Amino acid sequence: MTQNETVKKHVRTVQIEQTKQDFTTALLQLMADQPLDKISVAAVVTRAGYARRTFYRHFTTLDDVLRAKIDALTLLLYQQLAHSHTFSFEETVQTFFVFWQPHQDLLKLLAQNNRLYLLEDSWSNNLADSQLSTIAMAHADYFQQFALGGMFAMLKHWVQQGATESPQAMVTIATAIRQHLN
Repeated sequence: MTQNETVKKHVRTVQIEQTKQDFTTALLQLMADQPLDKISVAAVVTRAGYARRTFYRHFTTLDDVLRAKIDALTLLLYQQLAHSHTFSFEETVQTFFVFWQPHQDLLKLLAQNNRLYLLEDSWSNNLADSQLSTIAMAHADYFQQFALGGMFAMLKHWVQQGATESPQAMVTIATAIRQHLN
C-alpha cells in the first residue's frame, strides 16, 4: 500500500467514525426530549444531517446506535480497569463508579427507555477484553457472570436512585455487601 493510499484509508476511517458519532449525538439529543419508541430513523438522520442510506450503511436499528456507544464505553472502562495495579475489590468498584459518573445522562436515558440491559449485554459480550477474563480458577465463567451481574445491579439501582451517591459511598456499600456475603 502506498503512502497516499494509507492516508486516504486513515481519512476514510476518521470520516466513518465521525458519521457514527453524529448519528449517536442526534439520537441522544432526540431521546432527551422523547421516548426511544417514538423516535424514527428518519428523525435521527434529519437531526444528524445525513441521508437515510448512510444510516443503514452503519446501523440496522436505533438500538444498534446505542449498542455501538455502549460498546465503546465498555471497552474504555475495561482499559481503565486493566491499568489498576492492585486489582483490589475496592479499587475496582471505585474505578467503575468514577468511570460512570460523567455518563449519568446517558445512563438515565437508557433507564427511562428500558435499555439499561444493553450495558450488561455489552459487558458480557466484551468480557474477553476485561480483567475478569484473566481469572484462572475453576468455574471462572460463573465468577465472571456473578461479578458482572452484581455490578450491573448496583449501577442500575444507583441510576434509579438518581446517582447521588459518590463513588466512595458506592465502595462502602459494595464492601458491606461483600463482608455480608463472607
